[in-house]
Amino acid sequence: MSLARSLRQIATATLMLLKEATRELGLVLGFSILFPIGILFFLDVQVPATDRVQVLVGTIMMEMSLLNVNALAQSMGQDKDTKIFDLWVSLPVSPVVYTVSTALSFLPFSLASAFVTLIVASTAFGISLPLTLIPLLIAGLLLVWLSTLGIGFLIGAYGRTPRQINTYAQLVGILLTFFAPVFYPVTFLPPELQVVAYLWPLTWGSVFLVGILNGVELTVLRAGAVLAGFVVFWFILIARGVRWRQA
Repeated sequence: MSLARSLRQIATATLMLLKEATRELGLVLGFSILFPIGILFFLDVQVPATDRVQVLVGTIMMEMSLLNVNALAQSMGQDKDTKIFDLWVSLPVSPVVYTVSTALSFLPFSLASAFVTLIVASTAFGISLPLTLIPLLIAGLLLVWLSTLGIGFLIGAYGRTPRQINTYAQLVGILLTFFAPVFYPVTFLPPELQVVAYLWPLTWGSVFLVGILNGVELTVLRAGAVLAGFVVFWFILIARGVRWRQA
């Protein structure tokens, strides 16, 4: 299948799924904006001002990565329950088209949530956010988002029922949060756990965004390269159709 054809299919499917997502707009916005900002306020009173950037990044990582994993996995679970997944499998589309389209239908809400959080952090918590960083931040948020697509796909592909998939997604979310230090620097972990933490894309996403906000170019380049590697790996894995036809 050609790249141009795949892109056209992704665009068509995303528009269709966006209409479905907007039917639950209030719930989506409430969860993706109010919930993370609530966490930002809650954590801010417990940490010194010098660590506020890390708290901000942790909140954004929840919006761009953890919610992405859960939303994609749970959408696949709902599609399986309603037999829509069987329809997708029967169509002449690749699992990449299905996965990217499903994830893209939630991306506008995640981005809106992240930028609302950034505005609140800049106005209420005094975190410096130069306008020149905005283009780099947008690119960074998209890279972080892409680096976790495969996790949601694997949960949705291997789970057979919505309840099972939801349980898997919550368990993985807890593990990712615990072993991927998004609300605190990775150096806070014991050396053994640091090795485990660096196996997760969320750790590198956190390092990447902190590097952008603090203007540490070498860190941004190094973490960005690792995240790009995760993106390539996930897309290869998804393209191979792991449990796509057999699910």
